[in-house]
Order: sequence, then C-alpha cells, then structure tokens
Amino acid sequence: MSFDRRVPFFERTLAWRLFKRHHTHFNDIYWANRATSKFAYAATRSFQRTDLTNVLFTLPDNPQRLAPTLGAWADNYSGFNQWTQMAAVVAICGYLETYIAQVATAALESCPAQIFGGASQVDGTVLLKSGTNYDFYAHAEPLVRGDWQARTSAYARIFGACPFVSEISRLERLRALRNDAGHSFGRDIKGMRFSESSLVQPLPRISDEDVQSFLELANTVATAVEGHLGPTFVGSYEVVRLFHNWRAKLNPLPPTKRELARLFSHYFNTVTENPYGRSRSEELIRYYDVA
Repeated sequence: MSFDRRVPFFERTLAWRLFKRHHTHFNDIYWANRATSKFAYAATRSFQRTDLTNVLFTLPDNPQRLAPTLGAWADNYSGFNQWTQMAAVVAICGYLETYIAQVATAALESCPAQIFGGASQVDGTVLLKSGTNYDFYAHAEPLVRGDWQARTSAYARIFGACPFVSEISRLERLRALRNDAGHSFGRDIKGMRFSESSLVQPLPRISDEDVQSFLELANTVATAVEGHLGPTFVGSYEVVRLFHNWRAKLNPLPPTKRELARLFSHYFNTVTENPYGRSRSEELIRYYDVA
C-alpha cells in the first residue's frame, strides 16, 4: 500500500489503534480477575462461614487485616469485587475519552480551517512545518468535558454532525457512575454533600453484564467517531506528525532519503508495533518535503 495523505494508515488512525489496545488490555485484566474470583469462592464450598480463614488462606506477613473467618472474608472479597466494578467504569470512561480527545485534536491539526467553519482548504502539514507554536486541544476539550449532551453539541459544531448522538442516555449513566466513583469511593456524590450518618454506605452494585454493556458502548461510540473523523479529517496526518517530530530529533540527518526512510520505518514499527515499510516511508518523505 502506498502513502496517501487523505487515507489513514491501513484505514485506521493511530489514536484508534491505541484505543483498541486499551480496550483489549482492559478485557484481559478484568476477566482474569473475574476468573480468580470464581475460583476463590469455589474453594470455600466445603467449609462453613464460621471456619477460620487460615484453613484456606494465609498471608506471610499478615497485616492483621485478613478476616478471621471465611464468612467475613467472603463478605470483604465481595466488597472488593464491587469496588473493582466501579474501577472498571473509571477505566472505560478514561480510555474512551482519551481516544475522542486524541482523534479530535488530530482532525483539527490535520484540517485547521475546520475551527473556522472550513473543511480541508488548509493542509495541517504546512502549519506543522512552519514551526508555529499552537495547541488545538482547547478546541477538542469540549468534546470530553461536561455532560454528553454538551459534548455532542460541541462535536456537531466543529465537525458538522455527531455520529453517536443516539447514545447520550447510556453515556450519561456511565459518566455519572464514573464521577461518583472518582469523588466519593463509588457513592452518590450528591447524597454525600451532607451525610447524617458517619457509617460507610454500600457501594452501588454493578454487574458483569453492566460492565459488558459499557464495553460495548465504548466500542460503538469509538467506532462511530473513527468512521467519521478518520477518513474525512485525519487521513495520514498522525503519521506525518510522527515523522515531523522524529525527524526534528535527528542530528545529523541521514545522508540519503532512502536511509531516512529506512530509519523512520524502523522507528514507526518500534512505537506502534505496525510495519510501515521503506517504500511507503519514501513516499511520505516526498510528500512532506513539498507540502
């Protein structure tokens, strides 16, 4: 495949590749813990709740926090699992918002006239090469701050339409749970502004099915954004920016464009784990030189 400024590398942005790796990594570690949880509970079936914990579990350096009975341990472990469900909500929100911020910023850098209601009249590569100190994140930030109604409105103002507007209610539930988890250990923050009770309140119950639903939601929203911004605004700009930043650190530059292309191909594979190829790199360099 040859270099095409208008088309993302293998039809996906670099921001998308990072999102999918976050998504996969989360699934790997989340379900590993769920399997361990089932195994641990299964190990207690032949015992009574009143049996001492050390018939099954010991800590070499016991910090005196391991419950004395299996029943108390099971209650504590159940509470820990509820906490991990809340942590899952924080994680899913985090890497979805990271993706949206990254791809939106890349889209605006790629097509800077979009900020003023234009389209692709100005190639962001020209601005990149000029060495001008600019930061378009401030324009992308409204897409990841505030409630999702405001975010989708901001998205539409910049990019003409929001492809995930139908998911606002589900995204709002996810955002509300994330805020409660982050501010008050998973409790409803509004209810904790003044609490008459000084007792620890129960954590909200989030099931595996809820987590699976949030995972599906994150993937649906990211896929919609990728399908819109990737081919329409970003193209291969992220690769151009990666080359620009990498090239600026070389001292001295390689003696030939061929050698420069070979080195960039190696660098690209190092930071993305995707092969770019010397031939495509040479085409990228030719484009960069005349942009």
